[in-house]
Amino acid sequence: MEQENYILVKHYCEQTKISDSFIDSLHEYGLIEYKKIETETYISSDDINEIERIDRLHHELGINLEGIDALNHMLSRLREMESELRLLRNRLAIYEK
Repeated sequence: MEQENYILVKHYCEQTKISDSFIDSLHEYGLIEYKKIETETYISSDDINEIERIDRLHHELGINLEGIDALNHMLSRLREMESELRLLRNRLAIYEK
């Protein structure tokens, strides 16, 4: 079983200057998951890259969270289609030989 590392949101926000309300908003939109343990909130270390990517899209490019959610959906769909295309090409290659 894979062990996940969790980071206290308060400490993460202090280090990165990302507001904890932004983290809450990401969670509300379903863009990231976090755990509440007693009174503290923790994020998975696996979500750090995603949080930083979303922060750049939001603050540097001015994309709102609804737009980021739509972009994530489109990227997910694109990855699925690329995977399907790769599978179909491999199947077709069998008949071309």
